Amino acid sequence: MKKLILIAFLFNTIIYANQIMSPKSYNILMEAQKHIEEDKIKEAQILLKQLLEEDNDYAKSYAYQYLANISLQDGDYETTKKYYAIIVKLNALEKDRIDQIKLSLSKIYLSLEEYDKSIKLSSELLKDSKIAKKDIYETFIFAYYYTKNFKKTIEFTHKFNSLEEEKKENIYQILYSSYIELKDYKNAIVTLKVMTRKWHDKENYWLQLASLYQETQQYKKALSTIELSYKQNVLDPKKHTRFYVNLLFQNELYQKSALTLENALKKGYIKKDKKMFEMLISSYVNAKEFDKAIESITHSKFQRKMKYKEILANLYYAKHDYKSTVRVLTQKSKHKYKRKNKREKLDPDMHILLALSYYELENKKLTKLHLKKAYHTKKKKRAMQLAKALRINIKQ
Repeated sequence: MKKLILIAFLFNTIIYANQIMSPKSYNILMEAQKHIEEDKIKEAQILLKQLLEEDNDYAKSYAYQYLANISLQDGDYETTKKYYAIIVKLNALEKDRIDQIKLSLSKIYLSLEEYDKSIKLSSELLKDSKIAKKDIYETFIFAYYYTKNFKKTIEFTHKFNSLEEEKKENIYQILYSSYIELKDYKNAIVTLKVMTRKWHDKENYWLQLASLYQETQQYKKALSTIELSYKQNVLDPKKHTRFYVNLLFQNELYQKSALTLENALKKGYIKKDKKMFEMLISSYVNAKEFDKAIESITHSKFQRKMKYKEILANLYYAKHDYKSTVRVLTQKSKHKYKRKNKREKLDPDMHILLALSYYELENKKLTKLHLKKAYHTKKKKRAMQLAKALRINIKQ
């Protein structure tokens, strides 16, 4: 968000000037204004500087106001600040006009990141001026936000919104951001819900809302938010497949998660990288689609990884294919980075799985062998329980 606060200024500032300044000064001012309207800035500046040499502080104040407007248009905020400060110090203009200058100065302070000065000046205006409160509140919002006083930011944002009929997007962005900074996710969600209704086509707000629901473990709401955005053509499913699949998984919709991933991979919405492969296999396994999981692993580049061997072995065991379970876990590795025919070290759980598989295959000798191996690991207790249940003495 830009820190620069754009301020609207009026050039027609001499409605009553002719009643107080001399005819000569007034005519100079009028001529300067004409030059400004014709974009003859240098000529206007020469005339305005003539007025600064007069003893009339009222005429000087108008001259400084015009010079401030010119420097502001040039993006010279330091010079603008200096001119406004002089006008306030001269105190020659009507009080209402001085207060308007102070309001403008408070916004210039924001642009120059002089937030404490902006807050101080705004506080003075709030106590004693006819300036619309919402204009002062808006200054407070930015000043407190950039000084990281988020509680004050929220306070003045609510005050501002209570007076402003038309919702302002930048104000709601600051309100949401303040709640996030305070980790007040409940109110951040409330704010985002307003933002998705008001600025319906901003896909970022929908994603942030879904992410917050996810962060607060409201998975059903997170999923419904994404699906509603799809239905209303706000989000493009092609761009957010990973996030959507993750939400499906968190909602235990494994079948839908698998189908969505299959479709996305087939159409090229996402690449079949390791993370997506893991998600696909997890979806198959949790959806009890064991055949699909086995086929995906055996035809993938990850099939020789021990992690997937273990998954594959468990899948075969679940299908009562004990021979395949044994084959997967006992086959020798031929990975190019390993010594040829060197066996990989099995996890203790896999020794348990092998023992159970050999038992089903009525091979008591190898059942005992793998139970004994598991016994000498952190799975000692589990191995003893199985040995007792299978009536096998593994201490001999």
